[in-house]
Amino acid sequence: GGGRGGSACRIGSAMDDVVPAAAAAAKGHGASVLDASAPEFRPGCSSFAAVLAPEDASSAGASPSLIFGGGGRFLSKYSHVRHEAGHDGPRQRRTGEPPSGLPTPTQSASSSARPGCGSSPGAFAGPDRVNVQLNSLLVTARTWEKILQVVETHDEDFNAVNLITALHRLATIVVNSRKGQLRRDLRFKRMVHRLSDTVRNAETGALKPQDLSNIAWALTRLGLLNSVLFGHLAEHIIRTIHLFEPVNISMTLWAFARSGFLDEKLFSVAAAEVKGQLSRFEPQQIANTTWAMAKSGFVDEELFETAAQLALEKIEEFQPMNSSMLLYSFALARLPHPKLFAEVGRRCTASTLASAASMPHVVTNLALAYSEAGVSNSAVFDAVAVAAGGALYDFRTQQIATLVHAFARAEAKTARVRHAGFFDAVSRAVAKRQTEFKPQDLEELRDAYDLLGLSTAPILKAMGSGDDKQDRPAPVLIAFLVVIVALLLLALASAGRLPGAALEGGGGGTGAAR
Repeated sequence: GGGRGGSACRIGSAMDDVVPAAAAAAKGHGASVLDASAPEFRPGCSSFAAVLAPEDASSAGASPSLIFGGGGRFLSKYSHVRHEAGHDGPRQRRTGEPPSGLPTPTQSASSSARPGCGSSPGAFAGPDRVNVQLNSLLVTARTWEKILQVVETHDEDFNAVNLITALHRLATIVVNSRKGQLRRDLRFKRMVHRLSDTVRNAETGALKPQDLSNIAWALTRLGLLNSVLFGHLAEHIIRTIHLFEPVNISMTLWAFARSGFLDEKLFSVAAAEVKGQLSRFEPQQIANTTWAMAKSGFVDEELFETAAQLALEKIEEFQPMNSSMLLYSFALARLPHPKLFAEVGRRCTASTLASAASMPHVVTNLALAYSEAGVSNSAVFDAVAVAAGGALYDFRTQQIATLVHAFARAEAKTARVRHAGFFDAVSRAVAKRQTEFKPQDLEELRDAYDLLGLSTAPILKAMGSGDDKQDRPAPVLIAFLVVIVALLLLALASAGRLPGAALEGGGGGTGAAR
């Protein structure tokens, strides 16, 4: 890897085999190749970061959140730990010496901890060489099955960093259609249970802000609404909120609000911390924070006003996604800010919106924000209509229904339909994708069309098609009913012959006897 040679804290040649061996283990579905004699991890050594993630070697001294760091530098939080006095370079373990972090035979049973977990259950030291290799296995695993295989194979060696890395990696790579399967997996359940115990037993400060925010983010991404674990997280966050960086604060609040765990004390102390650090927040962090506050119902007007002023100062740095989310959070909080809405609206041209990342999400949020806040801005709706009208195939059906509802609320006040072309495009989309729309989406579309006096024929046709589909028995059900009826008829026929045959035979027998 680049950057290893000539470093003041150069890692020995044996370290060169750590990552290849870890990658081989990942390909081998978690086969144990951990090397207990590998060079010891040295906190603050930039070359170590180069080994695990060469692309991040230039910034090894920093500690970015894993959420935005690409998932490669899971040990960066240890970079601030000072080297032990008298050790200028990595040392090899002496013969008979236990690996770093393992209890010596003279240590009391009460101080025994899992490798790399420190000398007490609630205190976490720097990672042991084995834990470094485990993290490399987790980082190089490309499927959630392989990650769980690593967890299952090396469970006894996992420390807190490994558990958090595994959870974050799973949240990063598991697709939505497989999240339910993952949540039901016994290996995953055991891992989460152990993580919950780790967080519960950790001393204050043992888990860093990056750890806590990554756990909350990963749980939310996976749809794991574990109230016990979120409760343990909240306790640690409240006690250490003064150590949180803007990225940690914003993503933690986003995760709690998105998951529906609205801890009033947590949001209260976080709001106070946000006010002190808000000038350091980036656009996405400002939008995430205000959205989380609005979603949770914890609306601090002073914080929102400060956020609006800061957003106006940094408006050139805001991407359409940031702007739309910010405005939606103000509308959700019922705090429309005329100057902010006007400035964002001025920048929302049709071409800007059409080329925006996640365009359907952006324009839906924008239209909803202006309509919910009651802010009239015809230019914004003109731009949204142009950007969305020709790309409705990219929209989810729920987004189409929400967008139409927002247009209807805005245009109902003008007593005329200004975007007939847009509604025609929606009608065509409904006709082509009628089987995709849920009943509630179609009902919302019908109500919006009624409000504007537009023809609801396409909507009613789609709703009728859905009714017909629901009323029409499925082919499998028809076949099943046919089989049941046939069996019943066969049973009745058999029952009808048997009594007759018995009577006839009895009569013959009697006659013969006579």
